Amino acid sequence: MFGGKLNPVRLVLVSVTGALILEVILAFAAGLRQTFTVGEIPTDLAGFLVGALVGLLFELLRQIISTTEKTLATATEVQERLEALTAKIRYQDEALAILLRCPRHNEALSRLIKASISDNFRTIPLVGVPAYLDFLRSAIAHSESWEGIQRKSLSWFRDSGGGSYLNELKQRAMHYKIRLFIIDDADFPRWEADLKDKSCMDYYWNHTGNVTTYWMTTEDFLLNFPQWDLPPRDLALYDRQLIISYDEPNRILTFDVLDETSRVVKLFQSLEHLASQGLSALHEMVMPEGSVGGT
Repeated sequence: MFGGKLNPVRLVLVSVTGALILEVILAFAAGLRQTFTVGEIPTDLAGFLVGALVGLLFELLRQIISTTEKTLATATEVQERLEALTAKIRYQDEALAILLRCPRHNEALSRLIKASISDNFRTIPLVGVPAYLDFLRSAIAHSESWEGIQRKSLSWFRDSGGGSYLNELKQRAMHYKIRLFIIDDADFPRWEADLKDKSCMDYYWNHTGNVTTYWMTTEDFLLNFPQWDLPPRDLALYDRQLIISYDEPNRILTFDVLDETSRVVKLFQSLEHLASQGLSALHEMVMPEGSVGGT
């Protein structure tokens, strides 16, 4: 009991101290003249015993409180270690599950999982644009289809040095490649300027090749997709399974493996439907003749 730290000498001292204190109290209560008479001996002995017992109980209570505090501290530490172990096991289970759900993209997912942080799985902080594009390139190599949403203007690819990424996407044979630009009102003047800039347009088409490209404003998007949230950042979807999205201002990359019920997958399905109906708000960009095509 008490972790083997109960001190007998301390117990005796505390008991004697308690007895003396109570004896002094009784002495003053009975009067000094009566204290040391023969008639008061039983009272003195009883007081001494009661005082000793009170002192002993006080010391035992102090020891119990001290031991309880240490036990609680130990229990808290054990709980924290257990939670850390549970989080680690959960992280490993989720990582394994996500690899099993999407074996085609295991190579890209393995890189993404290793780079993500265990306490916030599927998130990689402090990712610059070159690293983001490198992750995208690693996913292209095993993809049979690709869809992307771009929240920035055409000139972003040229200004960010994204030409090599576009080239790799162009060279990979796929069933389909679709890119949707969603333009905020504040970015619309830049977008119009890029559309009129021949060098910017040539850069885009010569590097991206045969990618079906649409654009629409955020206002038109919200009107035509009222059931979907506006995508807040750039994203790429490979085989309608592996998704990689990027928050450039905060330099945060996120990834996941989706199924057919995912909102992002359903969004692209809706986009296909609207494109087949010739929706006026969905503008298709046509690759001009003379541009360097692709697969």
